[in-house]
Amino acid sequence: MLRSRTIREGSVGLLALIGIALFGAVALWLRGINFTEKSYQVIAQFPNVNGIQVGDSVRYRGLKVGKITDIMPGTNGVDVMMEISSSDLLIPKNALIQASSSGLIGETFVAIIPQNQLPDQAQATNPLSQNCDSSLIICNNDRLEGQPGITLDDLMPLMYQMSTLYSDPRFFDNINTAVQNTSMAAGEATQLSRDLSVLVKDLRGQLKTFSNTANAITKVAENSSEQIASTAEQYKKTANQISELTTSVNQLVTQNRSNLVATLDNIKTTSDRLQNLTVQIDKSLGNTNTEQLVQNLETLTANAAEASANLKDISATFSNPNNLVTLQQTLDSARVTFVNAQKITADLEQITGDPAFVNNVKNLVNGLGNLVSSTEQLEQQVQTTQILEPVQQQLSLGSSTDNFNLAEKSLKLESTEQNVLLEKETNFHLNSSADFPVPELNKQPKRF
Repeated sequence: MLRSRTIREGSVGLLALIGIALFGAVALWLRGINFTEKSYQVIAQFPNVNGIQVGDSVRYRGLKVGKITDIMPGTNGVDVMMEISSSDLLIPKNALIQASSSGLIGETFVAIIPQNQLPDQAQATNPLSQNCDSSLIICNNDRLEGQPGITLDDLMPLMYQMSTLYSDPRFFDNINTAVQNTSMAAGEATQLSRDLSVLVKDLRGQLKTFSNTANAITKVAENSSEQIASTAEQYKKTANQISELTTSVNQLVTQNRSNLVATLDNIKTTSDRLQNLTVQIDKSLGNTNTEQLVQNLETLTANAAEASANLKDISATFSNPNNLVTLQQTLDSARVTFVNAQKITADLEQITGDPAFVNNVKNLVNGLGNLVSSTEQLEQQVQTTQILEPVQQQLSLGSSTDNFNLAEKSLKLESTEQNVLLEKETNFHLNSSADFPVPELNKQPKRF
């Protein structure tokens, strides 16, 4: 009996101990105590914890790595004791410690946000070691500055201000005004879109016109470029021709340089001869008898008066057809004489080489040429007389005798001037009468 009672009491005690051990283990587990891993503590000073309590979690990069073990209020802030569960977690020294919450009514926690990467030399450091470098990582019992986060307590004043603002009638009036303005702006935007549609249509038409104009300009530019190219080619050919012409002219000048020099020498020689001839003429004029010249002039004047009277008689008889025929024969004889004189001059130039004789022949030819010109003027007078004869008959029938006398005087004056001109043109001098005798003009010239 005693032995069974002892067994029963021992079993009850053992069960009680086992229960107590299980309860302690569960309590430790619930508190997050882990005897297999070593933890280290960090103190963060906050100006305001905003509802943080003991047991709230500590998160590193969004993951729970520890908990808050103690909160100690102070004069200048609140010290929050944080326990990092694993000493293998190395936290950079400049990490941001911030009190936050997971929602408006969610749990609060302390977030540790690293600002940079740890260097390789800090990877082997232990936060619990006495040689821990606090300048690189957060060591055991280090004190840090924490920053309060936004919590529900911070949002309450904002919510109160919003409720006060929404309850103000002026706020709704402003909203209504803004809605009306928005409606007006929408109407104006609609009208603007319509105007823009019309503008786009006009712009499309203008762009089409501009496109056609651009195409026309392009065609004109192409045609102009072709014309410019053709003109440039023609200019090139012209330049080549000018170059060839210049080369030919240079060659011609080079080839005829000797001829040009000879021609210039001949011109110079001729100029010298003309100068000598002028001196001889001046000497001949100086040796001329002035009194004889005056007598010759008086005789010439008398002959001119007589010729004028004869011309008057001739003009009176111009209406006779026989006289006109005779005058025509005389003109033909003069032309034949001039031709014969030219042939004689050519023959004499071949026969003789005397310069004085050649000069006399030249003077004779010049005199005969003047004679022919005088005969042509005489023909013109005959034609004038034939034209005036019907006029004189009409004047004799229907006009006064004064007009007839005036016409007759004009005809006489013109005949006198022509006679004097004839005598001047037929008056030529030979170097010597013995060199070449003056031919008799009254004789019938011999035809060759």
